[in-house]
Amino acid sequence: MLKTVQKTLAAFPPFKKVIVGVSGGADSVALAHILIQLKYDVTIAHLNHGLREKESDTDEKFVKDLSKKWKRPCVTHKIQLSDKGNTENSARLVRYAFLEKVRQAEKAEFIAVAHHQDDQIETILMHMQRGAGLRGLCGMKNQNGLIIRPLLGVKKKDLEAYLKKEKIDFRTDSSNFDRRFRRNLFRHQIIPELKKKHKDLDRQLLQMSAVAQKRLQEIEKQSADWIRTNVMDSEFGRLEFLKLSDVLQAEILFQLIGYRDVYRQSLEKIKALIKKGVTGKQKQIGPVTFYTQYDRVSFYKGFKAPENPGRVKLTVREVRWGKWVLKHKGKETLFVRAWQKGDRFKPAGMGGSKKLQDFFVDQKIPKSERHQLPIIVDGKDRILSIANFRVAENATHLKQCLRINKI
Repeated sequence: MLKTVQKTLAAFPPFKKVIVGVSGGADSVALAHILIQLKYDVTIAHLNHGLREKESDTDEKFVKDLSKKWKRPCVTHKIQLSDKGNTENSARLVRYAFLEKVRQAEKAEFIAVAHHQDDQIETILMHMQRGAGLRGLCGMKNQNGLIIRPLLGVKKKDLEAYLKKEKIDFRTDSSNFDRRFRRNLFRHQIIPELKKKHKDLDRQLLQMSAVAQKRLQEIEKQSADWIRTNVMDSEFGRLEFLKLSDVLQAEILFQLIGYRDVYRQSLEKIKALIKKGVTGKQKQIGPVTFYTQYDRVSFYKGFKAPENPGRVKLTVREVRWGKWVLKHKGKETLFVRAWQKGDRFKPAGMGGSKKLQDFFVDQKIPKSERHQLPIIVDGKDRILSIANFRVAENATHLKQCLRINKI
């Protein structure tokens, strides 16, 4: 077992200090013990989700006692996670955030988690079922940024055999058998049924995963090259994008979004938006919004204010307007709205009025951003300020009470 894991570890960048996420279950206990045996500087981290009340507290105590026995530092934290909504996903996000916080505090190079070969099979099938595409067929990576999975090539039964040989106790999480959780349904029902008909299921899926990983590496490089050449200021040409294959389009969007939990269906919605090319239409996926305008596509975090949303009153509380945050502490009533055709204002110090269209040209503001700019007006819809670029002749006092910042 030690030689098998050591071979996997050799593929990672050299490191000494590592945070190991330990739940108390067989997999994570085995991982921590193996890394300690291989002379790594291990800090054990345990997050008590508070979902199983006394059982969760007992798990936490078990991990603390184990760490003390092994003379390894242990960091624990308890939360009360809600059992509403997607509990599996919520728990995962909170757990990784906790592990990263511990890693930073301990100045460790990596976070090690105990996903093994059986988990990989489950993950690939779950991705296939939801239609995750080429990336989903790859399953989990041995290394994903600062997260490493040294046991991904090891079967669960071998880990349990290792613990039995070493006479190491572990905890069994009762929620692992609750089939309301999607992974448990695959683990205890769907996969056993599939294996009755496909005896070689594991090998076939892992082979497919290896092929998908190799192909994905090629697609990732092609997509990154296209982005470097064609994307400028969070914008790219719609027609150039549509010339690409479906696979390349999907990977480019995935890289631009930079968000790991993106379903294939979500990418298809963005591709459909770009294909239609209706000016002013937008679609938000995860933290990113895509917006089409003529033959250009722009993207950014947050949600774009529509071109004519009406007016929004400014207050001492922050008002979000696309990429901008506004706050007004003055006594007069002010509003924010989008640029409208024919808008004019009198810039301070100029002595005359000016079309906003001309102002945008002078300031070299891209067309794709003009409808995103917050236009500050009074109760009579007179323009007082163009974002934080310029105030009107009669509005220089606003500099003292109006804050406009780009996120």
